[in-house]
Amino acid sequence: RRRSCIEGSSLQDPRHFRDVLAWEIYKMSRGARHVALQLDYYMSSQFAGIAVAMRRGLYEKAGIRLQVLTPCLPGEEAQVVHQGFAGDQGQKLWVGSMEQNTLLPAISAGCKVKAVASMFGRSPLCLAGLPGSRIRELASTGVKMRIAAHVDTVDLLRRIMPQAEVLDVPREDKMQSLMRGEVDAVQAYDVMETLKLSRDLGRQPE
Repeated sequence: RRRSCIEGSSLQDPRHFRDVLAWEIYKMSRGARHVALQLDYYMSSQFAGIAVAMRRGLYEKAGIRLQVLTPCLPGEEAQVVHQGFAGDQGQKLWVGSMEQNTLLPAISAGCKVKAVASMFGRSPLCLAGLPGSRIRELASTGVKMRIAAHVDTVDLLRRIMPQAEVLDVPREDKMQSLMRGEVDAVQAYDVMETLKLSRDLGRQPE
């Protein structure tokens, strides 16, 4: 699975920017540089290109007015982009990021958006467990595991691991569920969540 960047309007290649958002914006007319951005997670290292550009004022220097939208429910990013673009009648570019496994069903359901790029060369999705939990061994032997996952990844994990009990747990609660021993593993992204878990535990998680 790959993370996808999506856009809600029909959109040429800014050599002075290196992130997908700036590349897409550069292809727009000079009169349409107001951009609404819907992220599928809080601002973190996976959005480093956007964060650095904001902090250094690179978007402003390029004449781009960037509006980072408040978080929405996981899996609803395409709908936000679709409805936003339709509502303001194309006055600004609406873009977002979301999981491929939720983007494709949204497009099939009628969201007029399209994928423009992949955020990662390979998926950062992983399972993380407490030290000594042997989750790799448990997963390979088919033992029933309890896994806490975000709502937008539950169906995917159930298909990958049909023997597991995959629970829909809010982002802010899943790590605590793991710490309390309520689940065997959590769905995580190996770009920042595993680093935080390692810091919290004082040693490497599995």
